[in-house]
Amino acid sequence: MEDDLSVFVQTAGSTVVALMASAAFNGAKGAVLALWARLRPGEVTAIAAELEATRTTLTRGAPDVLIAHDLACAWQQRLAPLLSVESDAAALRRALVTVGADATSRESQPVNGIRMTAEAHDGNNFQAGRDQYNVVGR
Repeated sequence: MEDDLSVFVQTAGSTVVALMASAAFNGAKGAVLALWARLRPGEVTAIAAELEATRTTLTRGAPDVLIAHDLACAWQQRLAPLLSVESDAAALRRALVTVGADATSRESQPVNGIRMTAEAHDGNNFQAGRDQYNVVGR
């Protein structure tokens, strides 16, 4: 269960950051603020400001993978204590999935877009969007 929670916290942090840079910003912001309002109402104003700062950072100039990663890590740390309660984790997950699905249906997907996910346990995992040559065990 602890591993599931840690994976969910990582995913939630990354999802919040991804949605902050998309047209789904307002819906994601509302979902995150609703969670904070239930569990830590005194922090809602500060979290709203952090969400706005995250959006400003992400939408300023060209996308930067390292900045997005750092922001995702920061949101993982903010969300972890709140998501340790199973019902709260489930509520946020449902809200983010709904917001993300709505955004995906509204936004046009790139013609040549690639989305790849992988999970490996005790083994290797190689992924490529095109040509790949792997040498293993030399």
